[in-house]
Amino acid sequence: MKSHITIGYDLPKERWETAAEHIQYVAPAIAAWLQKENADNMGEQDAADFTNDILLAITALHYVAENATDKCRFIPI
Repeated sequence: MKSHITIGYDLPKERWETAAEHIQYVAPAIAAWLQKENADNMGEQDAADFTNDILLAITALHYVAENATDKCRFIPI
């Protein structure tokens, strides 16, 4: 007999989309801060790397919203 343990909870499509929108909204300000901070003279590169990572995250959130809400679980920490 197999037992099934469920961790976290699922979210509706709209919540994944809202998360993507929120991240997309704040990302330019964070990228600008990274560029201005210019840690180790790498501000421009840090901002570009961050922006690319954010684009990946937004793409993933939209993918989950459209195709995988039943396969992805949210675990608050």
